[in-house]
Amino acid sequence: MMNLFHLAWLVLVLVSVPLHAQDNEGATLRGGEGTLFLGGYAHEIYVIDEATEQVVDAIQVTSGIPRSLTLSTNREHFYLNDMTAEHFEIIDIASRSTLDTFSLSGGNTRNRIEGFVVDPQERYVILLTRSLTKLVDRFEIGPSELSQYDLSTHEVIRTIPFPDGKERQQLNMLISPDGSLLYFFVDQVVIYETTNFTEVDRWDLSEPFEPGLGSLNFGFSGGLNQQFGIYTGLFTVRSPRRDGRQMGVARVDLNEKEVDYFYMLGPAARVGFSMTADGTKAYGFVKEAPIGHYELWAFDLENRRLGPRQIFDRGRPRMQLTPSSNGQLLYVWQAGQTIDIHEASTFRYLRTIDLEADSTTSLIVLPPD
Repeated sequence: MMNLFHLAWLVLVLVSVPLHAQDNEGATLRGGEGTLFLGGYAHEIYVIDEATEQVVDAIQVTSGIPRSLTLSTNREHFYLNDMTAEHFEIIDIASRSTLDTFSLSGGNTRNRIEGFVVDPQERYVILLTRSLTKLVDRFEIGPSELSQYDLSTHEVIRTIPFPDGKERQQLNMLISPDGSLLYFFVDQVVIYETTNFTEVDRWDLSEPFEPGLGSLNFGFSGGLNQQFGIYTGLFTVRSPRRDGRQMGVARVDLNEKEVDYFYMLGPAARVGFSMTADGTKAYGFVKEAPIGHYELWAFDLENRRLGPRQIFDRGRPRMQLTPSSNGQLLYVWQAGQTIDIHEASTFRYLRTIDLEADSTTSLIVLPPD
């Protein structure tokens, strides 16, 4: 017999609604007074005024085509890694200019920067690198290395041991606001002190946090709408009461090593989760097997439930979304030289911002001061 949970889940019917029609209803709807930043193939970071939706400036990138764009803790600088992954660049947002750049490559050896995290005081950067050396008859690929790099002297200070001594090609890392702790998000949360970079603590999040539920799988990802150490996001668990994995929303306090709260939503799906600045809503795409077939989901965080879902047919082969600074609009980007603007409450397409080249980085929406 179908219970109320399954009935509620089935009521959330996917409705395919054409999103191409434009009208004047949303002509005056704006996303706020912030600024949008998006890197592109033109060796530039586009600067877009959110209120007018116009490209008002472009920051020239000196190291090459931008691949990743990260905001500093004080929101004054961008950290940039280029497409070759060999160059690291620091850009001042106010002056729209490069402050510093470096590369670890030299001679016949190329060093790729596969991951990084910068000390909040910008004294050093923790680098995950891998070398490729050209020999007479072949290329020799070196092991992954974790190191501390001094940003003032441009020298490697030390090599840092991997958590549990296990070499990794990818690492999710964070440094505490006071610079005293380095967090690694691997099978467990492993915590190093930053004087000698030795382990001082760890947290096993895989342990069940409620009787009857399986182990927790939770991804830590920082952002403008997340206070350091406090993360709200999706988690999945294996439930013995239902087939397959179940999905829910959890708020995790990294500082206290506690799960503040969690609630279940239903069967797990590979869906994104981008939260609005006020923390009341989140949105994400679910990509199905056919190329370009997506579903757009809303999460009602205030009422702890799923919001509307809709098949999304804007025609991009790949796409991501970012909520506007006031949460009223959704910016859809990636795989093209445009940013499509949709009304958050209805998913209705409103208009498009055109750029001169395809985008290559994530979109950063910087709210007004």
